[in-house]
Amino acid sequence: MKNSLILILLFIFSTTYGYQRKLYVDNFNNILGSYNLEKKLLDFCAKNNIKTLILYELHKVNKRLPLADSTKNKVLAKFISKARLEYNIEEISASGETGDFFLKAIHPYNQSRKKKEEKFNVYNLEFEFWKKGDYEDGGYYCETYLKKGAIPCTREGSFNYFIEALDIMKLLVDQDNCSVKIEAYIGITSTKEISTIAKYVDRLLVHAYKLDPEKSYLYSKERLNLLAEINSNIEVSIIYSAEGKFMGNWLKKNSYIKAENIFYNEIKNNPKVYKNINFNGFTYYTYKHLESSLRFYKLNHQN
Repeated sequence: MKNSLILILLFIFSTTYGYQRKLYVDNFNNILGSYNLEKKLLDFCAKNNIKTLILYELHKVNKRLPLADSTKNKVLAKFISKARLEYNIEEISASGETGDFFLKAIHPYNQSRKKKEEKFNVYNLEFEFWKKGDYEDGGYYCETYLKKGAIPCTREGSFNYFIEALDIMKLLVDQDNCSVKIEAYIGITSTKEISTIAKYVDRLLVHAYKLDPEKSYLYSKERLNLLAEINSNIEVSIIYSAEGKFMGNWLKKNSYIKAENIFYNEIKNNPKVYKNINFNGFTYYTYKHLESSLRFYKLNHQN
């Protein structure tokens, strides 16, 4: 009876509010090509009404199965096609850190596949330009990207690198006249930065990493207010982290539907945000952590 009620609530939730539920897929390089691991992932998505997959580790996939080579990228094409046609996944998003990766691997992959259902229909940029430890001297972004491009290892330099990547992604999509959305993940930012980012993206994924939904809303409230001020039609999705140090333990005891409803009700109580942002739902980080939390929740809520 309880399981039936959850399914009914899932249906009501997905149809009444029009949310999209998205999932970051970690360990994808190991999942891809394994019948059992692919099926486990896609069954999990079907059961939890997840309609978008954001694929990590494509740089690893590219080393194993060069994405620009149509004779070697068939394994990925088969997975994307199966997700779409057999599991009703609406969006498959390719995640990358640099514009160069989209230029040399992701976009060429799309161009190499002739069938629409085999292509990515979202390009996702994940470059945390706001992280001081990463963009400063000795940090990951500074040493890996900024210095090599003769870009200052500063917040401004990091942000400019982020925008250059988005510019490349947008040019690829516009020049090819293809129906691919551009999305980016954002954490701490400013009105000026968000106004600039909004010129390049169709969707923003807003970092809301806290221990419970109420704290997540309070943590992301300032950024939601900034988005409400810029009068943009870009879609906005909230990122919940199912990691143990964030909302993982809460999700072991509470339904993710409850988590989503709590946050959405807070949005409705903020007229400025409710009226002026194009709210698109929730994104979960990551498959591994969410699956673990929901498995624990199910074990403790069985009839």
